[in-house]
Amino acid sequence: MTRSFIAHSALGERLKFRSMTGQERISELFEHRVRLVSDMPNIQPRSMLGEDMSIEVNLATELGGAGSRFLSGQVTRFAYIGKDDGDMCVYEATLRPWLWYATRRSDFRIFQFKTAPQILQEVLAPYGFAIDARLTGSYRTWDYCVQYSESDFNFASRLMEQEGIYYFFSHAQGSHQLVLCDGADSHTELPAGPVRVPYHAGVLAAQILEQDFVDSWSHSEDIASGNFAADDYDFRKPNAEIDTVRQQPAGHSRDSFEIYDWPGGYTELADGENYARLRLEQLAGRRELVSAEGNLRHMAPGYLFELARHPNAQENRCYLIEAVTYDFQENALRVVGAADAAYSESTSSTSYRQSFEVLPDSAPYRPARVTPKPRTTGPQTAVVVGPAGEEIHTDQYGRIKVQFHWDRYGKRDENSSCWIRVSQTWAGSNYGAMHIPRIGQEVIVDFLNGDPDHPIVTGCVYNAAQMPPWELPRHKTQTGFQTHWSKGGGGKHMLRFEDSRGTEHIELSTDHGNTHLHMGYLMNQGSGVQRSYGFELRTNEWGSIRADKGLLLTTYTQDFAQKTSRDNPDGHEQMGATLAQSNALMQAAGQAVAATKSLVSAMAQGKNQTLSGLVQGVQSLGGVSQAVAALAAGGSPEAGVSDDPDPAMADAQQMLDLSRKIDKPVVSIVSPEGQTMISPRPIVVSSGQSVSMRSVSALTMTTGAQLTQLAAKGMLTQVSEGGQINVVSDGDIVSHAGAGAINLVSKTDASVTSTAANANLTGQKSVVIQAAEQDVFVTAKTSISLICGKSSIVLLADGTVQINGVKGLVNFTDNLDQRGGKIFLNCDAPIGAASQEEAAEEADLMAPAPAITATAAQGTPKGKPLAKSAAPLDWTPSGLGNDVDWYAIHSSLLQKQLKALKDAHWKAVYGETGKGSYVIRDEGRIVIDGKYKSNAIGATNALAHEVGHAFYTLPPDITSKESYIRSSLSDEGAGAVNQIWVQRQILKGTNVDIMAGYPKSTMDIYNNAFDKAAQTGDWARARSTMGKAIGKMTTSTTNEPYTQYYGNGYDKRFGGH
Repeated sequence: MTRSFIAHSALGERLKFRSMTGQERISELFEHRVRLVSDMPNIQPRSMLGEDMSIEVNLATELGGAGSRFLSGQVTRFAYIGKDDGDMCVYEATLRPWLWYATRRSDFRIFQFKTAPQILQEVLAPYGFAIDARLTGSYRTWDYCVQYSESDFNFASRLMEQEGIYYFFSHAQGSHQLVLCDGADSHTELPAGPVRVPYHAGVLAAQILEQDFVDSWSHSEDIASGNFAADDYDFRKPNAEIDTVRQQPAGHSRDSFEIYDWPGGYTELADGENYARLRLEQLAGRRELVSAEGNLRHMAPGYLFELARHPNAQENRCYLIEAVTYDFQENALRVVGAADAAYSESTSSTSYRQSFEVLPDSAPYRPARVTPKPRTTGPQTAVVVGPAGEEIHTDQYGRIKVQFHWDRYGKRDENSSCWIRVSQTWAGSNYGAMHIPRIGQEVIVDFLNGDPDHPIVTGCVYNAAQMPPWELPRHKTQTGFQTHWSKGGGGKHMLRFEDSRGTEHIELSTDHGNTHLHMGYLMNQGSGVQRSYGFELRTNEWGSIRADKGLLLTTYTQDFAQKTSRDNPDGHEQMGATLAQSNALMQAAGQAVAATKSLVSAMAQGKNQTLSGLVQGVQSLGGVSQAVAALAAGGSPEAGVSDDPDPAMADAQQMLDLSRKIDKPVVSIVSPEGQTMISPRPIVVSSGQSVSMRSVSALTMTTGAQLTQLAAKGMLTQVSEGGQINVVSDGDIVSHAGAGAINLVSKTDASVTSTAANANLTGQKSVVIQAAEQDVFVTAKTSISLICGKSSIVLLADGTVQINGVKGLVNFTDNLDQRGGKIFLNCDAPIGAASQEEAAEEADLMAPAPAITATAAQGTPKGKPLAKSAAPLDWTPSGLGNDVDWYAIHSSLLQKQLKALKDAHWKAVYGETGKGSYVIRDEGRIVIDGKYKSNAIGATNALAHEVGHAFYTLPPDITSKESYIRSSLSDEGAGAVNQIWVQRQILKGTNVDIMAGYPKSTMDIYNNAFDKAAQTGDWARARSTMGKAIGKMTTSTTNEPYTQYYGNGYDKRFGGH
């Protein structure tokens, strides 16, 4: 007799099928309970566990049909039930899919940068069963997805439900296969049995015994939500609108209910729209449901079939089978065989029935999101990780990566987690706090909305390997921050508050340069010894104090209840008293200066009157008369000092006004007990306007070396009382009025004495010695000589008087009393007189040497360049070779310049190769880079530029670094102006462009600036324009921009100030 159901197991025919009940549904694990009978009473349940068992269902009937279908599964439970009435051993086996094993295993696991299918493959592959993935959709890449304390099955299920993936099982003898689907194309018709199943109900159904058919069909529709909306937030796009809304109303009056999901689980709008579509398709798919039953054996979830013969023609269409319930019963006679007649009489008949749920195949199937996502129960700690060799690993948002304690797969590197945001105490748009946890630190990690996929670091904690920065509980009263240098450590920065009563202080410090700011109780942190109170700012490096709006340094106390921190009443009072006393002294000085000027004027008037009388006495000596008349007509030799005795008083008064309240960018230093400025090295006081040094009492200036006083517009020294002594113990005193007179005025006696050598009184033109009221005494121990050209009067100590001259006149208007011995006439001239020729020759030796001027460079060149075959007779060699000379003779400007340089004893030479071209003014040399020795055009171009430097005589402006760079570039511009001038002349005469290698953009700047200057005469502007262009070029020797080159030169010479 043919059996309808056969059990295939490891025991073969020793186990026979009796019955089976079970259920199988899309996206669920099936479970079948199979009753089996055997004559073996000692089957060990453990031996059956994990074995595959298949139930073969014979689909043949008396009306036709053939073939079989199989229901296979893994034996996950096996039990001995007892014996039946025929004394057969009854067993029960529970069959489940291999995917059920995934419910037996849970884990914590992190997946990064994978799609859902990739994650599913990684999770399920270790089970060793084949998977039929019929997926046709595209899936987002998960940056970070966590299996969090959940079974593999739970994790896979919720991931598939979120992504719209569902599954069913296909069965064969000895195996079953997991089929992954995401659309209608994933389904086929029933693999066994009829695809077109008839519907029979009522009396007709009772008469049909040997045919599979449907006898119960219930079609219903429910009210479901017709709208779905979702939204989420992405910190990388905080203002982006990524909300999405989908609508699919059913067409009745209550079809507009909306489900709103937040957070939607996405950060890209496209992903959100896809999720909304999936959810709405899932909701729409549950609106129309069909429940059916029948005498069926071949219905299976995940397959398609067609209903036929239903009285409602609209029901006769194709459906997707969602779920099937099995109830199979085998005839006992077929189980044990016909030989056991007694047993066969008591057995029941074979039966089979299936109930099932179907959906119209017109709508896509989507699984419901029924698997809960695990939520974290609170914060946890983790360790910060990163790449090997790094100490800090972060991104532009200050995020970090961690190794969770539960993660047994992580390698404690930069791949152990996603980038995790770090909570800060304050965070705003380019402001706030920033403390980036470093590799190895233990941090507290919480999760946004309890979602393990969205960790956030909320703080840091110490542990035995990461101890606090200072010893506890010894320093329990200290609060603050201490950093650690990276990489490699070796130092720290610290902000520490000490609240211990009696030693309260604040420390802000860095080990770099041992720089510290201590405020409050000052103590040695190592020994604890008190050092002082107040504050101390110190460093082993450089220090600067900058205040753009003013700076007050004072050791006076201040009442801030009544005044602001900028008020400076004490400094204002002290400075006011000093200026008041100084003003009184200056008024006295002004009176003294006026009296002195009046006295000098009177003296000059008396001198003129005397000289006018002298003119009358020398009328007969024409030349002498004219010289004396010129002296009488001369102006008063008064000192050109301003009538204002204190020009700096106005600035000092202004500073007095500013010192009352510091509301301008000034610096005021005030102290009640005095100030000191001490340095073993130079101290510089510099002002762009005036400097006032005022003291109520004594003012002493001493120096161990030279004391220099320089004044551009006069100097006034006035002593009200007490006298003045100027003493030079060793050396000379020189007083020189370079463009005016020197007046030494005394109310009483005036003496000029040399105690050990000569006293000289010299005038370039004349010398006047005058006694206004009494006598002039001239005395000497050995002789007195009056010499003028070839005339002289000599008085010797022995009484000899010699009068010598070429011709003479003795004229007295009154009496001439001539007494003495003999009178000798026509005697020799006195010894020592110098001839006029010798004096003139000596004067020639003092003539100034010729100097280089800019006249040739600035004058307009004239003359037509010579032809190539001719050269001017008066041309000047360059000193750089015949080839360079050939080009040079075609520039009249360069010829003029070379001539002027030659006359000034300058010369041009080749220097070392690669060392550049330059001018040495002190030596009168132009040096051309040696690399141009075989390049006449390059050498000519360099010569034209350097000659421009030689003729540019303005010295560099060293008042500031910027001024130095600007003036140096103007010097470069002078060279460029000369280049263009010479280039144009040589180009016109030879058709050779000595600047052909220059970029067009540079030549455009040069030519435009040159042409404009040629029209306006503003060559200074041309030099500036070309100099700016050169500033952007790089030097041939240091390969740095000229701006940087001259800036570095300034720093080396002047220290960058």
